[in-house]
Amino acid sequence: MPLPVVHTDCRHYLGDRPCRHRRACEGCPHHDPIGARILVIKLGATGDVLRTTPLLEALRRAHPDAHITWLTRPAAAPLLAGLEALDRVLALDVETLAHLPAERFDQLICLDKEPAATGLAARIEATEKRGFLMDASGALQPAHPDSEYAFRLGLDDELKFRRNEKSYQQLCFDMAGLPFEGEDYQLRLLDGHRAAAQRRLSSAGVGKGERLIGLNVGAGDVFAYKAWRPDGFAELADRVSERLGLRCVLLAGARDEGPAREVGALGEVALVDPGRTDSLCEFAAIIERCTAVVTGDTLAMHLALAVRRPVVAIFGSTCPQEIELYGRGEKVVPKIDCHPCYKRECDRTRTCVEAIDVEQVFSALRRVLEAT
Repeated sequence: MPLPVVHTDCRHYLGDRPCRHRRACEGCPHHDPIGARILVIKLGATGDVLRTTPLLEALRRAHPDAHITWLTRPAAAPLLAGLEALDRVLALDVETLAHLPAERFDQLICLDKEPAATGLAARIEATEKRGFLMDASGALQPAHPDSEYAFRLGLDDELKFRRNEKSYQQLCFDMAGLPFEGEDYQLRLLDGHRAAAQRRLSSAGVGKGERLIGLNVGAGDVFAYKAWRPDGFAELADRVSERLGLRCVLLAGARDEGPAREVGALGEVALVDPGRTDSLCEFAAIIERCTAVVTGDTLAMHLALAVRRPVVAIFGSTCPQEIELYGRGEKVVPKIDCHPCYKRECDRTRTCVEAIDVEQVFSALRRVLEAT
């Protein structure tokens, strides 16, 4: 007697156990054959992973029956959890490295330039490869002509800092061969994330329905002067209290404890401090509770945009033209001839963050609030 048919091409097929419909494959009304198999490789940084999520809407629109896998680092994986456009999220770990190179894809899109990503992009079999990959000598190469501009952008300071006008999203869409039509961030927060955020705020004395201005006082430590100065944040909080009658909430990660304490000590008005959390989604839920967020070019800025909160984005050493605000905020850019630079150290006597005064930021915040 022949064995019953098994639809290994079905979207619901698990292999080691019955699918969620728990039916025999033959004659199953839920049979959903997979179309193209697409692999997106975007490992980090975490904020960059989040601002790459607009690509999913366009990919799903172009390939409605596709099975889409996203490979990222474990730290960023929670930001991709539960997204309807994704069929599978893989963390870069030993188990993934054991099975992923054995799979074959119709399209591979590698949006990172780091060796871990480009090396995998070179090894994994795919009919079409886009973005970047590593050649046999270990050198970074564009995988497709559509990636040539983004490739050159990393090699030419004049192009990157002075001539380029494309946002990061536009660059990613170009590399994927898709038109950018304003597709927005994707992030799914659960009720549990919001409840945990509310508990933190309530413990810090925040009343129900109270309007808050979020101050994200930290930044990554890769580039010099990416974060605004603590005394600026402290003075801004005082002005928000005096002129707008609103309280400010400290938004800071575990590595930003020092700047958070400094901002709190410098100001005259006490700030709401919900403490630090290791959960990116809980942190996003705290940001979602804010009426507006003042931040540098950091993960918090991307989280604020992802939860549809207005932002005042302060730019130190990084490129404002690469940031897409979706009409939800303003950019505050220093008027200084060396900006932007992406330098890891600065020898200027007057830095880019010192060139941005408090009134500039406060005026931008007031305009953002009036437009909300």
